[in-house]
Amino acid sequence: MKYLLDSNIIIYHLKGEPIAMGFIDNHFRNSCISFITAIEVLSFNHSEQESVLIKKLLSTFVKLNVNDELIEKTVILRKNSKIKLPDCIIAATAINNNLTLVTRNCEDFKHFEGLKILNPFSA
Repeated sequence: MKYLLDSNIIIYHLKGEPIAMGFIDNHFRNSCISFITAIEVLSFNHSEQESVLIKKLLSTFVKLNVNDELIEKTVILRKNSKIKLPDCIIAATAINNNLTLVTRNCEDFKHFEGLKILNPFSA
């Protein structure tokens, strides 16, 4: 794996945004998601039909789950920043797994030391 997709990239993809769709199409085999991304994306109000399609899409990705190392890194990031807990979990997941975080929301993540970020919308 090379990339960890942030929730916003999945959401843009679901909305048919060409850049997000293209990135996922071109890098699918090298991309994964955090369990928190699955939770965030599924937490929006979707119709039953949309929920089925979203679950199907999410199930195609390798999903990185919580472990003690992730908990420890998340706690450190959270204590040292004012960033929301879900974003700290995503950042910790990327750092601990030596992945590049793919996001359009670079501003919230730029303060995390050791985090590699890629914004496919700024290329």
